[in-house]
Parts: sequence; C-alpha cells; structure tokens
Amino acid sequence: MKVLFLCTDNFTRSVTAEYCMKHFLKQNNITNIIVASAGFKANSDLSSFSDIHFDRMRQLNIRTEGFSRTQFHQKLIGEFDVIIGMGKEHRDYILQEYNEKIYLFNEIYKGDESSLTVPPPDQNGNYLVKITDMVDYINEAIPLLVRNLNRILHYKKERFPSK
Repeated sequence: MKVLFLCTDNFTRSVTAEYCMKHFLKQNNITNIIVASAGFKANSDLSSFSDIHFDRMRQLNIRTEGFSRTQFHQKLIGEFDVIIGMGKEHRDYILQEYNEKIYLFNEIYKGDESSLTVPPPDQNGNYLVKITDMVDYINEAIPLLVRNLNRILHYKKERFPSK
C-alpha cells in the first residue's frame, strides 16, 4: 500500500505524519506500506515557520534525516493507493481541482471529519506548545490509523477489484 499525506507547505503536518508513520512501520517491521508526503505550496517561504516539530520528533527518537519538501502534482493521485489530507481545505482542493476524493487524517483515525490545524505564531509562544502537542497527537494516532488504513484498502479492493 502506498500512502501520501498532503498539506499546504509540506513542512509541518504532513511531514510529521510521514515520519511518525515511517517510525511506527519500522518499529513493527511492517514492510508492505510505503509512506510519503507532499504539499500544494512546497516551494513557499518557510522563514516564519518554526521547526519545533522536528525537535519533538527527535525527542521521540523519530528519525527525519533526508527530509525534503515535495510539490504536489496531479500524477501523485494515480501513484498512491490512499491520499490523506491533513485538513478539510486539502480535501476540498483535490475535489475541486481534480474531481478526486481523498480522506482526512482524523477521518481515518477516528471517524471524525475535522482538520488537523497548525496555530499561527503568537507573541507568547503558545503556538510552539500546540505544535509539540500536534506531534504527540499524530504519533499516538498512527497505530490505529494504520489498522484503519488496512481496513479501507481491503474494502476498496472488495468493492472495486480492478483498481
């Protein structure tokens, strides 16, 4: 199974999900799932972005070496079995631009059609705590997300055997 996490800049949410899932797969010797991430604006300016999520992943012993941002393009739709948008805006964009339906992270994780959000910077630095919490949330969700992904793929194969 090939899974693509999708967000705007391919720097915070989708990257965190990609590397948390890669870590989980390695820890559990799961070799039949390939994971990547991409963003609609993967060439955006990151000078105002925090990289605290990378610090938190290192604290959790999640390796992120070799990370580079990937620009989303239409060909990726056919290359992946499942595309997971981190927010509703990603799902809406894919539907509007490519007439394709994708899943949301929280939809697969817990059946909730809510977005994973990244708070904007604030003067007190509260957003840094929220980003760290987001990493923990994603990391803790991955085992159940993987289990649910397997169910989704099995269901799709039963309903659409030629795909």
